[in-house]
Amino acid sequence: MIKYLLSLLLTSLTLCGNAQTYLNPGVDTSGIEVQTALKFFNHYLAGFNGKELPDLSKFWEADELKLRTIPDQQIYAINDSPLYSQGYKATILYIKPTDKYIHFKTQFSAVNDSVGNIMTLAVTNHYVALNDKNGPYFINPFTINLGSWQSKHLRNVTFFYPTQHKFNARKADSLIQQIVKLEKNWNLKPIDILYYLANTWDELQKLKGFDFALSMGNREKPSGISDDKDNQVFCAGLGENYFHEVVHVYLNRLYPKSPIREGLAVFYGGSMGHSIDWQLKRVNAYLEKHPEADLNNFEDFWYSDLYTNPGSAIRGLICSIVYKKDGIMGLKRLMSYTSMKDIFKLELKVEDGQWNSYLRKHIKGHY
Repeated sequence: MIKYLLSLLLTSLTLCGNAQTYLNPGVDTSGIEVQTALKFFNHYLAGFNGKELPDLSKFWEADELKLRTIPDQQIYAINDSPLYSQGYKATILYIKPTDKYIHFKTQFSAVNDSVGNIMTLAVTNHYVALNDKNGPYFINPFTINLGSWQSKHLRNVTFFYPTQHKFNARKADSLIQQIVKLEKNWNLKPIDILYYLANTWDELQKLKGFDFALSMGNREKPSGISDDKDNQVFCAGLGENYFHEVVHVYLNRLYPKSPIREGLAVFYGGSMGHSIDWQLKRVNAYLEKHPEADLNNFEDFWYSDLYTNPGSAIRGLICSIVYKKDGIMGLKRLMSYTSMKDIFKLELKVEDGQWNSYLRKHIKGHY
């Protein structure tokens, strides 16, 4: 073990510099195990380049890669570009050795103005275990944090939830019924889904390994996110039946270039805990108060209040219009378009410059 550790230290000294990580004052890096884990962690961070990921098999065990193609759920903390490759300053705040692993807390931040104020993007937790034979490897925060959670499997969905949550079988059954109907209508086979639910979004982020990420805090509201690469759903505040995100898992992969995928999920499962009718009613109320709002550029119309995403609701409306006309076949045709301009011109028969009047009319008349 010691011989291997010394060898790794000698061969990876330059990697530490390339990783551009910094140690917060007071962090203790003494001890061969801690130093080896630190070199391994820096080597991992240095492997990210733009949207390209390093060879994850060099850092994660095979069992983790069988469960998730991307076991590190902290990579996409901000957007679809990896957190570790966006040029943020990575400051290691904390290194704590335990019997099972070395625990790292790292702050990713940037200077956001000329005064030098710090903008923190995320504070992450990584766990590095040392192995006599194969060397260091990451332990997934899920492995550690799910130890205090419960789980239940129904058909093709495995639900994970905090111990204090009382599992709602009625809502879970309702979700399964909607999944079965979706599979039948779209002629799809069941997909095994990992469904994580909690009362708050912060709980789900902590499950992934964050102490802090930009999406945490603020006023609580129903929210969720899906991962169609690894067939995962994360749901806060809606319990066992957030069908919206399940729709993404099933249908996103079929139409990766469609600009209206979010609208299809809203059409089927609403948004932020409310139906498409509820959403469009609020959008209409906003538009009546704001005649200056120009829906010819509706793709820029992403905010009207805390509980409504008008752009998503309008996309859902378009799905509803097409479905009423041509059913599932119409939706399949709609999803095959790759631009909103083509959808309006070829599907809805609406020319440029007429989107505003067309959408206002249909939003007002929908509900």
